[in-house]
Amino acid sequence: MNTKQIKDVMKKYGKAWENQDTELILDCFTKNGVYQESPLAKPYRGHKEIAKFWDEIVVGNTKDIKFKTGKCWVSADEKTGFAEWECNNKGKWKCDGKWSENRMVGIMILTMKEDKITYLNEYWNTERD
Repeated sequence: MNTKQIKDVMKKYGKAWENQDTELILDCFTKNGVYQESPLAKPYRGHKEIAKFWDEIVVGNTKDIKFKTGKCWVSADEKTGFAEWECNNKGKWKCDGKWSENRMVGIMILTMKEDKITYLNEYWNTERD
């Protein structure tokens, strides 16, 4: 793995967010890829589970999305990648069902096979207006 691979997949990942494009997000992952959306959340395994999460949460509860990739790194053994990101959007909150302006920042830890993500673990936080 190298930083170019990470930057390329992050560019595609960001476009998938901004366009709420389920097919494009699936194209970021291998068929059996794992999407750990948050360290304490249940992981989504494979395209079917990832698509369900994406359609319900991202497409169903988020709009006006602007995604930006920050710094990207690769571990010394070239097996693990890291990418900072920021996302501004309008989101509907589960706790009250209200839409609000949100600023999300986070970091991804990922492994890849060629140009596809095999495992993605996100650590993020949201600031709500």
